Amino acid sequence: MDLSEADSTVSTEIRTSGLFQAQDADVVIRSSDNFDFHLHKKYLEFATGGFPSADTPTNEEVVKLPETASTLEYLFQFVYPQRHPSLDRLGFAQLIELAEAAEKYEVYGALTACHLTLR
Repeated sequence: MDLSEADSTVSTEIRTSGLFQAQDADVVIRSSDNFDFHLHKKYLEFATGGFPSADTPTNEEVVKLPETASTLEYLFQFVYPQRHPSLDRLGFAQLIELAEAAEKYEVYGALTACHLTLR
C-alpha cells in the first residue's frame, strides 16, 4: 500500500505499513493516522540519533509518534540498508514535513535528500 495517497481523514482502524511489516520486528511505531510500522531497533539505533538504543526495552508497547504514515514511511526508508527513495514526486508541504521529521529524529540521509530536492 502506498501511503503517500492515504486518506487524510482520521481513522481509528489500525493498519500496517506495506513496506514495514517485518515478522521479526522488535518495535512497533504507530503514526498519528494509525498506521503501524514493524521495525528493527538495530537499524533505528544505527541510522538515527533520535531513537533509543537497540537494547532499550519497549516491553512490547507500541511507540506512538505525531507524524503521519506518509512521512514516516519515507523517513524509515532512509533508516534501512536499502536504496533510498526518490523525493521528486513529493509536494513542497510533504518535503517540509519529512525534513522536519528527519531533523527531529536525526536521520541525516533523509535530511540531506530533502535539502537537495528543495534546491
